[in-house]
Amino acid sequence: MENATNKSPALTLVDGDADEKHVVARRYCAKLTASFLRFSSEAEKSLQPGMLAQWKEGMKNRRTPDYGIPMVVVAVLDQPVIDSTFESGSVYFRERLDIILGFLDEDGEFCTLHYDSHRFEPYPGTVAE
Repeated sequence: MENATNKSPALTLVDGDADEKHVVARRYCAKLTASFLRFSSEAEKSLQPGMLAQWKEGMKNRRTPDYGIPMVVVAVLDQPVIDSTFESGSVYFRERLDIILGFLDEDGEFCTLHYDSHRFEPYPGTVAE
């Protein structure tokens, strides 16, 4: 009689199974892990007022501005604002807003918004003057 063992999904993912479902699951897990590492990379710790910043790849959770668009750091807050206006099912529920960034909107008007600094990194282009 065969020994029936219950494999967890995590164990199945590393067993080399070439089944399409498992390949997709391994890719998803790799992307998920890479996203977590980017989110927790601490690249945002170097951001200071007057510096330019941009979204980290895969971290944009607001409509504006777009990826690759520089924003200027207006302020880094000592005490983050915890957004309590959304319900627990929202991606914004208790979001930690600890940086204020400025950018030009589609009309060329200067806007400032609060963001979670974990989602940003220094902009590699020209330095703000």
